Amino acid sequence: MTPRNESHHDDTITVAIDGNFLALPASGIGTYLRGLLDALNADADSLGVRMHLVEPSPGRFLHPGSKQHRFLWDAFGVAGGVLAAGNPKPDLLHLPQMSAPLSSPIPVVATIHDVIPFVMDDYRASRAMRLYLATMARSVKKARRVIAPSRSAKADIARVLGIPADRIRVIEEAADPSFVPGTGGSAIALVAEKWGLTGRYLFNIGGFDRRKNLPLLIEAFAAALPSLDDDVRLVIAGAPHTGNERVFPPLEPVIREHGVEGRVVLTGRVTDEERLALYQAAHVYITPSEYEGFGLTPLEAMACGVPAIVANRTSLPEVVGDAGLCVEPTIEELSRAIVSLMTDDARHEALARASFQRASQFSWPRAAKETVEVYREALDK
Repeated sequence: MTPRNESHHDDTITVAIDGNFLALPASGIGTYLRGLLDALNADADSLGVRMHLVEPSPGRFLHPGSKQHRFLWDAFGVAGGVLAAGNPKPDLLHLPQMSAPLSSPIPVVATIHDVIPFVMDDYRASRAMRLYLATMARSVKKARRVIAPSRSAKADIARVLGIPADRIRVIEEAADPSFVPGTGGSAIALVAEKWGLTGRYLFNIGGFDRRKNLPLLIEAFAAALPSLDDDVRLVIAGAPHTGNERVFPPLEPVIREHGVEGRVVLTGRVTDEERLALYQAAHVYITPSEYEGFGLTPLEAMACGVPAIVANRTSLPEVVGDAGLCVEPTIEELSRAIVSLMTDDARHEALARASFQRASQFSWPRAAKETVEVYREALDK
């Protein structure tokens, strides 16, 4: 018999976790799921937890990425998959997004990252989306515990969805361990070769949907240009998820209107290696987003030793703290912050050090430990 590790729990619990997002294009929920699973599995014995992925098998009705799939999987499929997730039957089901099956054979914990579709009309324009959201809003109330990534998100979940605050636990997320300050000049060389970026630049990779305020960011950058060196650029990475201009307003007309074609670089979709290099070689990260359940991208930048300028909205001040600049999302305030961090080297250096230190306070191992505590709470109830 294998000797038992002293830290091993006699009361190990088996948790089925919805792995649907692992098969979909990169997203915040997918990043959360990978970070949490890696940490849970790395320390499973001492945490006293055994994780089993529940993943859909494409078939007649299930086609990951389609609207029909999302409804059928969340409402019915994941519950059916639970019974095949492990032997014996798992003790608990964890949903990493705002969803829950209409009926579950075991207790449920759900992570709700935000309530954006309920507070911003553009995100629930279609009848199908409204039906899905209404269904999930009812079913997720059955969860024994809800995990929120920030105090701001917890308050909104309680207010908008009517879930009692005493059932919601705040567990902060973290940057992937691969996000570290660049060394040896490889990041600088990569961005120079790929996009011709040889001077200082501001970076954004937060997404193209309307709440991200990218047109405002371009206008603020244009307003700051007279006070910046001629080689300073604004780099925006990624691409809209769809051609729906109501949700993803095009940026090219804004760039042309302000005459900054040569100063704003749209990279399109980037690889993981390119994404990391863009962070590491950036001088400043900037996001004027109106709503973030957690705000992972500024934290990723800070982990690379890059100070952030963020809107003083929702969770962003919680993440950045006093290690960055939290400003009103207006042209005047954003442009003033841009000029400050792009021209004041002493202030930039101080915030770069503070950013790296601040980011080190967030960790996936801690999030994993706190998540298992929530699992046990849910089962005790």
